[in-house]
Amino acid sequence: MHKDVFADIPAYRRTRIAVAGLSVVLGLVAGGCADSDATATAGGSTSPRSSSSADPWAVTDLAGYTGGKSGAADTSLSPVKIGWVNQQGGSLEYPSATLGAQAAVKYINEKLGGVDGHPLELSTCYVVDSEQEGNSCGLKMANDDDIKAVLVGTLINGGQSMRAVIQGSKPILMSNSISTPDAKGKNVFIFNGNPDSIFGGLATYLDDEVKAKSVAVFYPQDAQSIDGVDVLRKDLKKLGIKLKAVGFDPATTNLTAAAVAAGVQTADAVVPLVSSPPNCVAAAKALESLAVKAPIVSTGSFCFSNAVAQGLGGEAPKWLQLSTQTNVADTTLTDVRAYLKQSESASLKTDARTDSDATLAWSLVMTATKFLNAAGGADATTKTVAKAATSFSGPMLLGSETVKCGAYTDQPGLCGAQSRVFEHTGGNTFSAATDWITPSGL
Repeated sequence: MHKDVFADIPAYRRTRIAVAGLSVVLGLVAGGCADSDATATAGGSTSPRSSSSADPWAVTDLAGYTGGKSGAADTSLSPVKIGWVNQQGGSLEYPSATLGAQAAVKYINEKLGGVDGHPLELSTCYVVDSEQEGNSCGLKMANDDDIKAVLVGTLINGGQSMRAVIQGSKPILMSNSISTPDAKGKNVFIFNGNPDSIFGGLATYLDDEVKAKSVAVFYPQDAQSIDGVDVLRKDLKKLGIKLKAVGFDPATTNLTAAAVAAGVQTADAVVPLVSSPPNCVAAAKALESLAVKAPIVSTGSFCFSNAVAQGLGGEAPKWLQLSTQTNVADTTLTDVRAYLKQSESASLKTDARTDSDATLAWSLVMTATKFLNAAGGADATTKTVAKAATSFSGPMLLGSETVKCGAYTDQPGLCGAQSRVFEHTGGNTFSAATDWITPSGL
């Protein structure tokens, strides 16, 4: 998924080839060598508008947000249990999501009075590699009557089989979704975005802020790319923006030819749709060698990692970044400063605090606690929690102001769909380049 965007990503994520967390979720499948709606036309670039990075509605008071009370939970009382499903333990894993969730539970129980005075308890289940492992997690969640809601961390495999087993019997709360069908599922609530909203937000940004008439995209020909290009193409076409997209062999180490073929030298905006460190490094080198002046927009945090910075001689590319959540590298934001302090007090280590998976998990557990308190605390039921989730109107902790479940009739579970663009200004520094963007095409 969504998930949601940070410059300092731990080394164990360097091999990731799928989209997750921050940020951003791409939901992609295999495609051909090149596909183009039209040849890119010549045109100058327009710099993204400068925006105040301060959100007047930003959440800093967690007691007020969750409905909790100052102080510790009463450990003599029975715990209130929520489920937690995350992918970890295999070749592709996201353990920082669980660390963020556990830190949130610790903070809630030590600082916010738990849930109506009762300790909050996390019942975990992990998908290691295969889709079928989601069945086991689904059974565990469905068969435990004490679990009030099921929270999904960063999950590439197992989501569909888990949801098929739960069958809407309990609310499933997600930050980002990597699969559009999730938003059509019964009792599913997605608060940060999915592929349609992410690429819709990118299209809106390119139209409203960049004023682009032509966009160049180059992408690896693998199981993660063509669907994202298709979604973006449809949204850009509705806005009258020409797209030229060119695929390349993921093993290619020199992407200059692909970039030239996509028309990066004449397009009004460039989107290198890459996520692995080698592809990010190759894309950055190609665009630098071609002296591209148009805005370069990356979807997600992948190309701003330490691995990419090292591959480029110490500095990640100074591109723009589309995100579904607040970028905690922008410490001018009041909610970022509050989060960093609060999560540190909950013993969340530095590398996890600035990891998109952990940040999304922290926000999701806090939001679930908000629903539990509103739904009756220890007496909450799966139905009252779902009702609280349905009526949530934002703002989202470390996210956008606007939340509305059912706003998109064909995707009723997509509650939060806005995204935001941040500018990487060097080192570990980002600054907000836009306000929150409502996606086109939904």
